[in-house]
Amino acid sequence: MAERLSLVRKIIVIKVRAMGDTVLTTVALQELRARFPRAKIHVVVQKEWAPLLENHPACDRAIPFEFREERVARARNTARLAFKLHPEKYDLAIGLHSSPSMAMVLYATGARVRSIHLHGFKDRNLCSTVEIPGKGEVKPIIERDMDALRALGFEIPPGQMPKLYVTGDERALAQRFFADHGLKGPVLGIAIGASRPTKIWPFSSFAELAKRWQTLTGGSVYSLSSAGESLLVQNLQEECSRVGIKVHSFQGLEIRPLMGLLAESAALVGNDSGPRHLAVALSIPTVTLIGPEHPLEWHPYPREQHPYLYLEDLSCRRDAPPGYPQWCGLSVCTVEKHRCMTGISVESVLTELQRVARGK
Repeated sequence: MAERLSLVRKIIVIKVRAMGDTVLTTVALQELRARFPRAKIHVVVQKEWAPLLENHPACDRAIPFEFREERVARARNTARLAFKLHPEKYDLAIGLHSSPSMAMVLYATGARVRSIHLHGFKDRNLCSTVEIPGKGEVKPIIERDMDALRALGFEIPPGQMPKLYVTGDERALAQRFFADHGLKGPVLGIAIGASRPTKIWPFSSFAELAKRWQTLTGGSVYSLSSAGESLLVQNLQEECSRVGIKVHSFQGLEIRPLMGLLAESAALVGNDSGPRHLAVALSIPTVTLIGPEHPLEWHPYPREQHPYLYLEDLSCRRDAPPGYPQWCGLSVCTVEKHRCMTGISVESVLTELQRVARGK
């Protein structure tokens, strides 16, 4: 294996998943850059997240893939990707948290060495030329990604962190943006969205937290949400009006401006969603509110700098197979009146926020 890897000059990495997954991919990319400092590293990611990798020293080229829900369109785009990558003559192909279709794309590259880790805990790793260690184990998602590199014989210590980069111009633009909207420091960001309703902290709690922040620090608060989350913005604004405060809402921002805003913020508090991974990768303190899902996989960060609030041992989390950390897959709570999130107090969140927030 060492002899084959010594000839690596061109690497393809594929991880076509959500925003947070893309951010976490940078840990593996950094390790690859350290191991292969002169190699060209290309990365296939979902189209909307490709800008995350701009200016990243471990990515020479981000290749956007347009994921389609409709099966025929998705198959067509996958085939196009395979035809696009084959002429590149990659020496090493790595699939992180891969689907079977992306495993086939990596096989079609013709790379001599392929380390392909399918996302299912018990899925057989299709098209891989190496054996992936740790298969079937539940572990932090960064460690699962790193198993695809350990399969190549690399000794990799745990505890590595993702890293993203913003430019000075992007920081200056964010500062002007804050000034134009009357946001004075320290500025707190709150991420109100999530992949499903049961992962969202009550809007009344977000509003009360914003009020307490403004009172204690004299600073400002803004909210982040995606373009399709107008109802969430409306719910937050109604609660803010009820407690007599103003929170500016930034909805549907493009990735690079969003990164600039986070980089100039004192901290980010929010649900278990993509923006908190962005903040971590930009070295911004975070406080995460975790409800139905166990934090083991998706909070691979030191709690000293990035604490989370999570109610342990709720019997209503019961969707995992025996022996795995329990979680709940409901989109609407029908069991415990959403106790996993409503039970997280404003006071406990504020305590952690005061401990980790920067003075910006």
